[in-house]
Amino acid sequence: MLAVAAPLLGLATPAASAAQVRPADCVVTVPDGGECGVLTVPEYRAEPGGRSIELPYVLVRSEHPAEPPLVFVNGGPGSGSLQLAGYFSYGLGLRETRDVVVLEQRGGARATPSLDCPGAAAAMADAFTTTDDPYDEFEPAAIAMRDCLDAFAAAGGDPRGYTVAETALDLRDLREALGYDSWSAYGLSWSTQVMAELARVDPAGVDAVVLDSFSAPDRDFAATAYEGLELSLDRLGERSGGDFPDPYADLLAAADLLDADPVEVQGHNPVTGQPRTFRLTGDDLVTFVHAALYDVELLPVVPYLLDRLAGGHTGALSTLVDVGVEELTGHTLGQYWTMQCQDEVAYRRAGAGRASPLIEWLVADEVVCAELGLASPPLPPAPVAFTQPALVLAGAEDPVTPAPVADDASAGLADRRFLEFAGVGHAVLLNSACGRETIVAWLADPGRDVADLCDRSTPAYAVVGAGDLHPTTRVAQAGLAAGDGDWLAVALPAAFALLCVGWLALWLAPVVTGRGRGGATLVAGVAPLAGTAFLLAAGGVLWSAASTLPTRLVVGVPPALPWLGLLLLAGPVGVALGLRRASARGRVLLAAAGLLWLAFAAWFLVIVLLPS
Repeated sequence: MLAVAAPLLGLATPAASAAQVRPADCVVTVPDGGECGVLTVPEYRAEPGGRSIELPYVLVRSEHPAEPPLVFVNGGPGSGSLQLAGYFSYGLGLRETRDVVVLEQRGGARATPSLDCPGAAAAMADAFTTTDDPYDEFEPAAIAMRDCLDAFAAAGGDPRGYTVAETALDLRDLREALGYDSWSAYGLSWSTQVMAELARVDPAGVDAVVLDSFSAPDRDFAATAYEGLELSLDRLGERSGGDFPDPYADLLAAADLLDADPVEVQGHNPVTGQPRTFRLTGDDLVTFVHAALYDVELLPVVPYLLDRLAGGHTGALSTLVDVGVEELTGHTLGQYWTMQCQDEVAYRRAGAGRASPLIEWLVADEVVCAELGLASPPLPPAPVAFTQPALVLAGAEDPVTPAPVADDASAGLADRRFLEFAGVGHAVLLNSACGRETIVAWLADPGRDVADLCDRSTPAYAVVGAGDLHPTTRVAQAGLAAGDGDWLAVALPAAFALLCVGWLALWLAPVVTGRGRGGATLVAGVAPLAGTAFLLAAGGVLWSAASTLPTRLVVGVPPALPWLGLLLLAGPVGVALGLRRASARGRVLLAAAGLLWLAFAAWFLVIVLLPS
């Protein structure tokens, strides 16, 4: 009777499942015990006779299953999921007691069809190469996305099927097709909405829900992103021990400087690989800083970085651009916009994007969605409502799904535990060892109080203080350039290392064989010994810094490193002393060695000693 009455009353009832699963070739590397398959489901369940789509999944079976399976879909929308099957099954150790199932999102890069739109993603990256008004900068991305979606529709695609609600029903259908009576659901960021909806529409099939970095569907996502940015920076300022009392004020000051005098940074478009000159304004800086705050290892250096930028030192902007542009284009943007334009963007607070300064990816959402003109539900999304046990996890410095909002928005759940983790930005699962321990313990017993299981109040990394580094960004830039294949950036250090090792070997040979000439031999060893000591000490200092917190090398080097430059003074002294006793051929070699030594000393002066 309800099924008959539903169309007349306007009620929405999930369609009966027409899903099928079949084995398939693996499209990612899977862990031991992993099986790959494809889930076939209707593209848009409300359209009878519509086409079907195929979603890859990975199932890692437990040898001794004693607990309900766990199902996971990644966030975004637009982030791949399958690559995390091993992380859950072996990294968290869940395979010991339960199956792990990971499903690719509909429209994702590995799904069929895919809403991957590289033209729109490339235009998104290129938007940062101009200093125009952001609402104009993102028009090319909007037009490219319109073309992509038109082509998708022309091929038979129905954009209406790409929503949170349809994705939740994919998981219900997958559970039934795999033959599971019930499972636990893990949502991360955007997919917390999917898992909350799954728990609502499939109550008997979901026994527990983890909401990690909860993206509340009934909250203004744009407003919370701006709130999260300021809150994250305020909390970092509190942790700086007084060195950086107001990082948010530093951000605004640095943004004003860039608005008055934009800075050009050389880089590349990560989608096309083509070189680009990025022209950075204050809005660009705010956007990239917001992206950097996602990363638990970048968080501790942001106050130091903003202090330098507010003082007009822009050397670290190149690294910030690399991080920011990669973050903004590193997922399937076509899928992201198709879903967000229907589910969420229409319900942002009017004018939220016109804040000053701007978080520009929110602007891009407005511009693209206006161009696409996709329909949204007639009513705003409702608060999450389900009765199964829920574990809500929040990073204390999350800039996009801030902890206070996640706490308040989930407070109405009937059986909820809310836990906050200090020193963590977005995604507790990926950024907190205590968080992972807590997740495993709670999943084993969703009624258990896990609040005091481990230390949630002590950050993994302390905020970098004002005196912790010698401020230079050129060392990191040289290392990153070499990592990208530009070996000229480290050619001089490499040549200097070869010189020192070769010179030391030539000096040691007569010493070891006893053919040395006393004092003359000792004098000849001054330079190679000093150079080798410099290399070992400098390498040790940098290695220690990188192993403790590698990202601090982005904004500076340990204060001991510049002092090691005193060892380089031994080179000219050793060459001068050696020239007095050397043969004609030896003098030529010593002169060449001296020139290379001086060239490296000049490199060290510019790259390491001079602040940037």
